[in-house]
Amino acid sequence: MAKDVDLASKEWCDIVFEGKNKEYGAYEMRRTSPNRHNKAVVIVLIAVAILLALLILAETGILATKAEEETVAVSENVLAQIEDAIEEEEAPEEEIIYEEPEPEIPEIQEDVMQQLLTEVLMVDEIDKDKELKEQEKIQEDESLISIKNVTEGAEDFTSQEQMKADVIVVEEPKPAEPEKIWEAVEQKPEFPGGDAALYKFLGDNMTYPAAAAEENIQGTVVVRFVVEKDGSVDQVTIARGKHPALDKEAVRVVKKLPKFIPGKQNGQNVRVYYTLPVRFKLQ
Repeated sequence: MAKDVDLASKEWCDIVFEGKNKEYGAYEMRRTSPNRHNKAVVIVLIAVAILLALLILAETGILATKAEEETVAVSENVLAQIEDAIEEEEAPEEEIIYEEPEPEIPEIQEDVMQQLLTEVLMVDEIDKDKELKEQEKIQEDESLISIKNVTEGAEDFTSQEQMKADVIVVEEPKPAEPEKIWEAVEQKPEFPGGDAALYKFLGDNMTYPAAAAEENIQGTVVVRFVVEKDGSVDQVTIARGKHPALDKEAVRVVKKLPKFIPGKQNGQNVRVYYTLPVRFKLQ
């Protein structure tokens, strides 16, 4: 495909300069390059023909000296034209850089400058006068206020001091937050003598309710209570009841329990929940 392209054609020149600025010399030089080459070839052929003619005349002895001079002159002229054509062909394309002209600052006349300066100085003096007047007025107001405060303060001092002396601030005591009741601890509460002594105490102090006995009701009542830090029993409740009469009797007996060995957490006595099953059985 490259063999079919005519590098000297106008179409090829337009393709090369597509999208570029065609207003400066590079495009024109590329477009007229084939004409210059043709002219150079014609000039070279004419020069060669003249040289051949002069050589023939020189061989015949006619105008030998004149022919040599003309040959040298023509040769120099032809070489100069060829060198000019080569230099024009090889000249690099120069990029034209457009620089925006710097904006001209209009000169202000001296009389206008003087007038502007005078107006600025007058405005500054007016502003200073206003500031001085405002400061004087503020000082007068402050002096009047201070005098008034002194006179009024002298009158009110005695009454204010008396009121301060009469005021007694009473702070209500904050209610103490209840201590945490533990579900599980490192050392559980223990009845003195162990579980055997605990159930013996229940058997010795419990009376079978007549209402439950008449109805032939028996079973286990689960009682839940708190063993305090001193080992005492508190907050006795029924976790799982069986019969109102049986529940009441179980609560009565548990409230009579002596002090436990308190539970401990991190070496300190703490409040701990304790669950106790109380069995009622008819003989």
